[in-house]
This record gives sequence, C-alpha cells and structure tokens, in this order.
Amino acid sequence: MDQAADSSELLRRIEELQREKDEKQNSLELLLRRIEGLQYEMDEKVDLVEVLTRQVENLQRERDELRKDIEQLCMQQAGPGYVSVATRMLTQRTAALEQDIENLQKKLGGCLRENQNLQEELAEAYRIKSQLAELHGAALSKNKDLEKQVRFFQSSVAQAFAERDSSLMECEKAKEREEAVSRKFADFEERMREYQSEIDEQKHLNDDLQRELTELKAHTELSLKVILKFYDLRCRDSGCSSSLTIEEKCSILLGDSADNWSFSSDGGTSTLKYIVNHPYPL
Repeated sequence: MDQAADSSELLRRIEELQREKDEKQNSLELLLRRIEGLQYEMDEKVDLVEVLTRQVENLQRERDELRKDIEQLCMQQAGPGYVSVATRMLTQRTAALEQDIENLQKKLGGCLRENQNLQEELAEAYRIKSQLAELHGAALSKNKDLEKQVRFFQSSVAQAFAERDSSLMECEKAKEREEAVSRKFADFEERMREYQSEIDEQKHLNDDLQRELTELKAHTELSLKVILKFYDLRCRDSGCSSSLTIEEKCSILLGDSADNWSFSSDGGTSTLKYIVNHPYPL
C-alpha cells in the first residue's frame, strides 16, 4: 500500500511539473513574440528617426540655401521695394521652415523618447527572458530527474507485475495440486468407507464366530466332562492309568467293545441307553 501511495504521489508530482513546464514554455513563447514585436517597433522608430533627421537636415539646408539666394537677390537688386518684399518673403519662408523644423524636432524628440522606452522595455524583456530560460533549465533538470524516477518506477512496476504473474502461476499450480490432493483424499475416503464397511462386516462375522466358539467351548467342556466320567467309570470297574491325555482316553473308550458299555447289574441301566438319552458331541 505504501508503494502504491508513493507511486500515486510521484505521478501527481510529474503531472504538476509538466503543467508548470507547459505554462513556462507558453510564457516564454509569448515573451519571445513580444520581444520580436518590440524589436520590430524599435526598428520602425529608428527608421522614422532617420527619416525625420534627414527631413530636418534637408529643411535646414533648404533654409540656408534660401537665405543665400535672398541675400544674393538683395545684392543684385538694390531697390528698396524689392528688398522689403524679399525680406518679408524671407521672413515668412523662414518662419514656416522654423515651424516645420520645430515640429519635426518635437516629433523627433517624441520618437527618441519612445525609442528609449522601447529600449528599456526590450532590456526588461531580455532580463525576463533570461530568468525564464534559467527556470526552464531548472525545470528540464527536474524533468530529467523525474524521468529517471519514472523509469525506475516503471521498472519496479514491471518487476512487481512479473512477481504477481509468477505468484499467480504458483497459485494456479498450488490450486491444481490442492485439487489433485482433494481428489486423492476423496478416493482415500471412499476406500476408507469401503474398508470400514468390510471391517464392520468382518466384525459381525467375528462376533458370530465368537458366539459359535463360545458355544463350542461350552459343548466341548460338557463333552470332556462326559468323557472323563465314562473313563472314570471304566477305570473303577477295570482299572486304568490316570496320567493319559484326553485324546488317549477317548481312543481307549472308543476301542472298547459294546459289552463294556454298561453299568453294574445292580444299576439296571445300560451305558448305551445313557448315551442315547444324553447325546453330546465328542
């Protein structure tokens, strides 16, 4: 988030400097056009001053030549009437020339003052131009620094995007692995359910077998008791060893003839009848 804020601030600063640069560039262009206009006006004023100066010089020369001509005429024509007429004409012509000269000199003075003002304004314009050029240079330097920062920022952004894409690819791979693991886990759970079902079935079978085994044990114990009792009866009548195994005792009993399977005559009940009435599995 801090990097995003810095990037936003940098972009905003770049836009502000770009607007400031454009404004200064426009001001500099306007100033240059103003300087060109002032230079053109000053050139026109200089030309006008030169023209007026030549006119004043021509009028002064014409005045002097006219005075010389009148003086020569006065010397050639000595009549008093002609002299007065010539003097009056000279005075009028001289007054007119003096008025023209004075008007031209005033106009020339105004042009010179305006030219001086234009010179001062032009100097001020050049001074402002120099300041704007310095500011423009500083702005260019800042822009270069900002361009470096922008290139670095773009490189960082590209690297961040590359890392993001790599992370997305890793996430996709992790997701695929997770899905594969989920499928395997689902298969494992299915097998577990099957195994559990088989275990439950086997448990039921084991329980049934256990019950059958318990019943068989009970029957076996009863059968052993019956066998031992018959063997004891046999041993009481005929005598036998008591250190034999149960299998040996069973073999002996089975090997006896049917005549031996009877109680004493006093009992009145045969062994065969007893076995028939009390059947137990051997």
